[in-house]
Amino acid sequence: MSVPKVLPIKQTIEPNGKMFHENLPDIGLGVPGKGALLVLLSPRNTGKSCLAVNLFLNPSMWGDPTSENGSSFEQVYVISPTINVDKSSRALKKKFITFDQYHPDIIRGIIDNQLSMGDDAPEIAIFIDDSVGLMDKELSMLSTKSRHMNCKLLIISSQKFKGALAPILRANITDLIVGSPFPNSKDLEAVADEFGDQYQGKDEWLKLYREATPNKYDFAYMRFGTPSEFYHNFEKKIY
Repeated sequence: MSVPKVLPIKQTIEPNGKMFHENLPDIGLGVPGKGALLVLLSPRNTGKSCLAVNLFLNPSMWGDPTSENGSSFEQVYVISPTINVDKSSRALKKKFITFDQYHPDIIRGIIDNQLSMGDDAPEIAIFIDDSVGLMDKELSMLSTKSRHMNCKLLIISSQKFKGALAPILRANITDLIVGSPFPNSKDLEAVADEFGDQYQGKDEWLKLYREATPNKYDFAYMRFGTPSEFYHNFEKKIY
């Protein structure tokens, strides 16, 4: 009798997904079961709204001028308490389905709608802005199951990290953006404590962050994996 040995599962050939720049998160449009959870950690007045508009509408990112909503996603949902007062967010309100306050029924409705359509569910994105202190069973489910319901991109933004993002959400992050300037040094160190081991330790992470953000409105972008990567904006890989 042979020794029990775990064998690799034979992989089926995946369909070719839509291609985007390699420096962006791998959202897997056109590939079943793939998607990204991007946390956007950005204090006030660091260009967060401008970045969000670019992510969804800039043709060099996930914008698509030929589509009805200007985006590569079939539908985009935006939940933001400032959507009606932030001038930078007007483009999001004009193009997408928006809500000016969070309620778990919104998330439940999106989840139920996607699951009810099965394989015919549209490829969607969800942007939850200023989510400090929000964590319920709907968000927990969304953060762990979003890619299985054809949500190709889930963005959760927050002005704070420590005490604001629940452990279950942090455990499922695939990509992280940290804006600048970041005035709360203790909160920045908490980020370094959380993710520093993927970049040779906390001190090295802080060095990389400073290298990635020499100017106002710069941001550090991290893609977690094997190996993890670290970028200045989406423009230059520095680790």
